[in-house]
Amino acid sequence: MLNIEEFAKTGQLFDQRYQLLRPLSTDGGTADVWLAVDTNTIDMPDMGDDDDARMEVPKTETGLKVAIKVYRPKNALDIEGEQRFRDEYKIVFNCHHTHLLQPINFSIFHEMPYLVMPFCSHGSSAALIGQGVSNDELWRYIEHVASGLAYLHELTPPIIHQDIKPANVLIDDNGNYTITDFGISAKFGGFRHGYGEEESSGTLAYMAPERFAAGYQPMAESDIWAVGATLYEIITGQVPFGETGGVNQTSDALRLAYPPGLSADIKKVVEDCLSRDPRKRPTAQQLAAYGKAKKVPSKAMKVLKWVLLPVVLIALGVVIFMQLSGMKEKSEAALPKPTKSAKTVYDEAMALLQSQVPDSVKAGLYRLAQIEDSTYVPALYELAFTYGCYSDTMSLYRKQLLGIKVGNTNVDRRAMANMAPYLPQDDQYNNKAMMLFRRIVESPDNEYIETKMNAAYRLGVYYLYYTRNVPMARKYYLLCQEWAIQLDDKEMQQMVAVALSEAK
Repeated sequence: MLNIEEFAKTGQLFDQRYQLLRPLSTDGGTADVWLAVDTNTIDMPDMGDDDDARMEVPKTETGLKVAIKVYRPKNALDIEGEQRFRDEYKIVFNCHHTHLLQPINFSIFHEMPYLVMPFCSHGSSAALIGQGVSNDELWRYIEHVASGLAYLHELTPPIIHQDIKPANVLIDDNGNYTITDFGISAKFGGFRHGYGEEESSGTLAYMAPERFAAGYQPMAESDIWAVGATLYEIITGQVPFGETGGVNQTSDALRLAYPPGLSADIKKVVEDCLSRDPRKRPTAQQLAAYGKAKKVPSKAMKVLKWVLLPVVLIALGVVIFMQLSGMKEKSEAALPKPTKSAKTVYDEAMALLQSQVPDSVKAGLYRLAQIEDSTYVPALYELAFTYGCYSDTMSLYRKQLLGIKVGNTNVDRRAMANMAPYLPQDDQYNNKAMMLFRRIVESPDNEYIETKMNAAYRLGVYYLYYTRNVPMARKYYLLCQEWAIQLDDKEMQQMVAVALSEAK
């Protein structure tokens, strides 16, 4: 594995171009950030055609300073693959806004992807935490951060940042606040876990309550909650709900302490952003307007009430008219019928899957996909069985019908014979299978302990032999072992014992 520190110690150029000076951050979930000099901006000594000699130059700080974010190997990015990283960079490269820090370049060196970004010598807004920032400066902060988010959220499709926090808001050379770290952003509507810490993107203390729910899909409102948590920390020196974030938030009735002299409107902005119900939070565009005006329009709701009142009265009159004219029965018949439960759809899908007719099996798979966002454990497992790495004939048959090619050799040599021939080539299916297995394991429904045990074992296999993440493999093997003991499943206990001996 490449030792980044050696480049700084020996003076060797990183990727034959960047002179690493010192680390700026090494405590991120998946990447380290280094201050470096782009040697293309300084006069290089004439070394002739000696490539090895050009690899080493005296350390100098006379060239253009940049920040290089180097993604550590064996993390979530390995699953996504090189092409996904390139696609992510294209998304970021096309984002142009004053309050978004756009990367200068990207590349992959010794299988380690990295981004090159402008160096902000003033650091991040983490330096403001608990420093008694003035109301005017807080409004300025709100305006800058919100306007950058508004730009992202209004793209088609929207981009959700997913890791807004003080450390990811930098201060540029003009003193403007600018959002960085798009590495774990998500296009709305697509399956994406990105490059976040462990299984989910972002930092727990700034995660909104909904992000802890099964089947969560990235939404703009979650970024807004993170803005509220960020503001509260800057103002008070503490995150609002502790290091585990919104998972501890039970209601909107916040009892948060603020320092004296804080504007009542800023306090309202913070608490509106931290609303437990995402629908009650302001949009990024509204926040930017508040920041620019340095106030929250107090008459907005009154005006809205008077605008809506005539509409309500008209609607009420229409309802009364329908009742008097005998149209009520007809209108009720036109109402949408209740949607089927996940269990009902699952039962229908399984009936189709059990047939031997290809078209019926394919129809059953499509029916299952309709309830992918449900919390019904049997449905989640059937989907994981479909997309996941199984040598089972039925799992392979389903993949064939869906056009999923197997034969992925990017596995540990110990599992080459037993895993590689059955693993999907396209990592989107491996990602999806792992996501489904995690949702099964994390389900609070204890009716399906055996299913959860099997899902935990599968996750251990993926993490140990495919992503090479040994700590995560051990985590799920131990969880599987706990359930196997509870069920007195001797065979599984023996399998886990063997797996744990390899996960060292």
